[in-house]
Amino acid sequence: MRRAFVVSIIVVLSGALLVLAGCGDEPVVVSREALGTVVTVTAYGEDEAAVTAAIEGAYAAMAAVETQLDAYDNASAVAQYNAKPYTPAALPADANVILDEIAALGIGADFSPTLLGVLRLYDFEGTPKVPADADLALAVAAANTFRRNPDGTVEFMRGDNPDTRLDAGGLLAPGLDFGGAAKGLALDRARESLKASGAVTAAIISSGSSTVTFGTKPDGSDWVIGIEDPRDPEEIVATFTFEADGALSTSGDYQRYFEQDGRRYHHILHPSTGRPADGLRSLTVAGTSLSGLGTDILSTALFVMGPGEAQEWATDHGVAIYAVDTGGRALVVPAPDDSGLKGDEKRDPEP
Repeated sequence: MRRAFVVSIIVVLSGALLVLAGCGDEPVVVSREALGTVVTVTAYGEDEAAVTAAIEGAYAAMAAVETQLDAYDNASAVAQYNAKPYTPAALPADANVILDEIAALGIGADFSPTLLGVLRLYDFEGTPKVPADADLALAVAAANTFRRNPDGTVEFMRGDNPDTRLDAGGLLAPGLDFGGAAKGLALDRARESLKASGAVTAAIISSGSSTVTFGTKPDGSDWVIGIEDPRDPEEIVATFTFEADGALSTSGDYQRYFEQDGRRYHHILHPSTGRPADGLRSLTVAGTSLSGLGTDILSTALFVMGPGEAQEWATDHGVAIYAVDTGGRALVVPAPDDSGLKGDEKRDPEP
């Protein structure tokens, strides 16, 4: 997965563990593979050994989320549920945290974690292909039968369609995929772990498509996060600046995609149609009052909404966004005044 942000203090070396030591005014920086990408933790504190130990705890907190929610790891709790999607069962706690956040944000029509069966049809990670209309309709219908029961269990409803591909384990069988939210939640847990350690006074944690910060750097400078041009990752088209705590996430059509007959098919699917959302190349959500989970969910949901509706929603809810539409034009909703967040548009992306 291509990284959607460039942060000047990130240090990455072929996904291997890399540690830069420091203390006081100099941070300890650790980069390693996690959450299906490279995650970099940059942390400040007086005791180098204690800060390093705290960073280890942060990676452990991220791993705990991944162990529950990775739909593509057969050992995960979610993957085990997906093996029997029509049988009522309790989900792991973090899955319910995500479902509750989706409900609280009120964007369930534009963000759904139930599209695993639909994603299988596109086979982005294997031999990508455009699904047949009839197959797509069946998979979407199955995905939309998901329900949460009063006793705390969840289930998909099998229905009476005789197509055996809808059976558990079949190509069109529904399933849960929390990939559009788990990374943000994992970064939140990592940030909570660093704070709880007592050794870290300020930190930035970046997974590429999501970033969270907390505290103020020893020199008093802000956290500055650059936003890539979605068609030229070497170019920075905007920056967001946090004074202290903040969260930021991007969704884009360039992370997992293929092209066929001159059209780009990407992995951000509309829940009601199962087809790639139209209108945008990328969309970034940032806020000081939002969690990493919230920005992760919202960047996808607003991308699905499309340019006009996304701008309206962000304006109504006081959420800062920077988006690039399919024509290469920048769309900006500025941060609310006195929010501790500043946005700086560097230039328009290339058409």
